[in-house]
Amino acid sequence: MRQEGPRDLAAVYRLKGSAARSLWMTHQEPPPQNPIQFLTRSLGPWFAHYVSVMIHSRHELKTYVGGNGIFRIPDSATIALAADWGTGTIPAYKVAEQIRMLQPRPDVTVHMGDVYYSGTPEEYHDWFLGQEDWPRGTLRTFAMNANHEMYSGGHGYFETALDALQQEASYFCLETDYWRILGLDSGYYSGIFPLLEKLWRSRIRLDDTIVSWLRSIVFADPTDRRPVVVLTHHQPFSAFGPGYPTLVKNLAPYLDRVLLWMWGHEHRFAGYGPVAVGDPPTIRGRCIGHGGMPIELDQRPTQARETNLVFYDDRLQAGLSKTVGQPMGYCGFAAMRLNGPVLTIDYIDEDGKLLLAESWKRSGGGAGPRGTVTAGDQPLNLVHPDGLNALL
Repeated sequence: MRQEGPRDLAAVYRLKGSAARSLWMTHQEPPPQNPIQFLTRSLGPWFAHYVSVMIHSRHELKTYVGGNGIFRIPDSATIALAADWGTGTIPAYKVAEQIRMLQPRPDVTVHMGDVYYSGTPEEYHDWFLGQEDWPRGTLRTFAMNANHEMYSGGHGYFETALDALQQEASYFCLETDYWRILGLDSGYYSGIFPLLEKLWRSRIRLDDTIVSWLRSIVFADPTDRRPVVVLTHHQPFSAFGPGYPTLVKNLAPYLDRVLLWMWGHEHRFAGYGPVAVGDPPTIRGRCIGHGGMPIELDQRPTQARETNLVFYDDRLQAGLSKTVGQPMGYCGFAAMRLNGPVLTIDYIDEDGKLLLAESWKRSGGGAGPRGTVTAGDQPLNLVHPDGLNALL
């Protein structure tokens, strides 16, 4: 039976980074209210399930059988992107409503991963697949894999979500005559043991099947110079903490064709200028992990200069902060519009306010796209001495 929403944000927020506690909340109905209740009535069933997931219950990675994972979309198209949306909370539903209000309506919507607490079939039905849940694109809708999906072994994602969306695999490439949008599964090897993902960061990588697909299909033609926007759930780098460098190694042969790399996982909105992670070429990063979990204002950048951080959103949402018990910001999403050789991205918050717009135009003669950036009507924390132009 479908649960009534929305969820209590404070309860969801407290479990944002914990596999063990997420599984606890997922498999207790109702969840224990205190440790004594948990120990006396639920420890045995929870532990048995947790061990089964940790040891042997990872769902097999699905691959393409009826196609090659390349999907043609119109040269003029709108794509709505949000990450970490699947919380079932009021801010998430506000973001969904803003996506539905886009004009023109999105041809494609992409959820970049994290359905709480553990991406089970029931949670997908309750918080993601309903008519009032994740907005559908008029042409296609994609869901990406992430760590919360894999906390339950990925069964809800690979069996329930992909079937419902008629999506064959957890990776894809959208293309026009001018651009390519590349969605990749960085979540498949997410850690299920507590702290494993943080301590063993090289584990977060692309599966060998996806690496082969990139080499033999997506980038098989070295003369194809269409700029690429990469989408992953996990971050290749971050000014706020460690990144996942193996993802950069996976994409290293093709980074000279990547215009932007967009990710979630971190619950914030931030933008980076070109930066080399290891060897060149450089990466322009955009973090949009604030789709359904409000921005964590208590986390400040510690590596701004090293990562070429340009801005981050630190606007305080006072009422929500009081409810949660710590300073919280706003949720939001990205509206990407393709118009022939021009690509624009509007970054919009849960109230429909424009925070930032960037535009890129392909030029002839083999030169890379030329970009412009425009501030919205809400103040962002600019930390780069060159201002927003450092994004380009």
